[in-house]
Amino acid sequence: MKRLLVLAALTATFGLLAPAGASPVTGMSYDEVMKFSMGADASTLQPGDFDSDFQTASQPQPPPKGGGGMFGGIAAAMQQAAGAMAMFKTGVATRHYIAGGKERVDYPAMQQATITDCDARTISKLDLKNKTYSVTSMDHPIPPSTGRGRSSPNAPPVNDDGSKISLALTNRALGPRTIAGIATDGYQSNVAMTVTRPNGDTSTSNMALTENLARMSTVSLVCPAAGMLGAQGPAAMGAGQYAALMRAMSLSGKDARFTMSATGPTLPTNRFPLFLIVAFSGQGGGSQNASGQSGTLAIATQRAHVASVRSDDAIFSVPPDFTKVSASP
Repeated sequence: MKRLLVLAALTATFGLLAPAGASPVTGMSYDEVMKFSMGADASTLQPGDFDSDFQTASQPQPPPKGGGGMFGGIAAAMQQAAGAMAMFKTGVATRHYIAGGKERVDYPAMQQATITDCDARTISKLDLKNKTYSVTSMDHPIPPSTGRGRSSPNAPPVNDDGSKISLALTNRALGPRTIAGIATDGYQSNVAMTVTRPNGDTSTSNMALTENLARMSTVSLVCPAAGMLGAQGPAAMGAGQYAALMRAMSLSGKDARFTMSATGPTLPTNRFPLFLIVAFSGQGGGSQNASGQSGTLAIATQRAHVASVRSDDAIFSVPPDFTKVSASP
C-alpha cells in the first residue's frame, strides 16, 4: 500500500515547523508485503512465508524497451501494463520507517523511495537506481497530470475537503493466533462507510476487515493535512479507503464530522496489525460469502521485521551523493 497513512488529530501547532533542537522521537520500522486477489474467498487468505514472499515481490521491474514513434509508445505501454499485472500476481513489497513527523517508504521493485517530512512540509521522491531525487512542498503540491496540461479528474484530493464520514460496524472476535512467532488477537468486521461531501453528495463503501493485531503499539505519522501525498503505485490501491476508515475510528467522538456505531466486541485501538485483509464489495453493497467477506477485491497485507528507529536516523535524509532534479508535473 502505497503505504497505510493515518492522520493524527489536529494540534495547536498545526502547520508550524518543529522547534529548533527538538529531541529525537523513537518510532518503528517494518517490512510489508501486500497481495491482491480478485473473485476469491477472502476468508481463505492466510499468512505466507514472509521472507520468501518479500524477496519475490522485491524483484526489480525490467527497464522500458527503447524505440520511438507510435509503435515504440505502444510497446512501452504494453510493457508497463504487463509489469502492473506481474505486481498484482506477486504482490508489492515495501519497507516502512516512521518516527514523529517523518516517514520513509521504500519500493524495492520500482527502486524508488518516498520521504515525507511533516516538520519541513516536504515530500522527497528518490530514484534509488539513478541516485536522483525531487522535492515537492506539501503546501504547494503539484497536481497529477493527464499529460495535457491539466489535473487528472480521477486524482485523489490532496487535502482534507471537509467531508463527513459515518461508520457502521458489525464486529466479532476470532481469538488468539501466533503468526511467525508473534502473539496476535484476531477480529473480523463488516463495515459500511458513508462519506458525505460538502456539496451534499454521498457514497457508501462496504468493506470486510480481518485483523490480527500484535500485542504492541502501532506508530502513525504525525502529519496534519498530509493526506495520501506519499502514496504511489499499486500499493496505494484501497489504502485511501482504509486510511479514511482508521482516521474515522480514531476521531469518532472527538470530532463531530466522524461518527461510528458498532455491534459486537469493541475493537482494540493502537495495536499493530501484523496480518490484515481488506475486502471491498464496492458501492452500495454487494454479495458476501458465509464468513461475511466480500469476494470482489481482497487486499492481504503481512508485516514482519519490526524494529525501532529514531527521527534523527539518516534513513530520513536524502543521501549526499544524490542529485536533485525537478519534480515531475
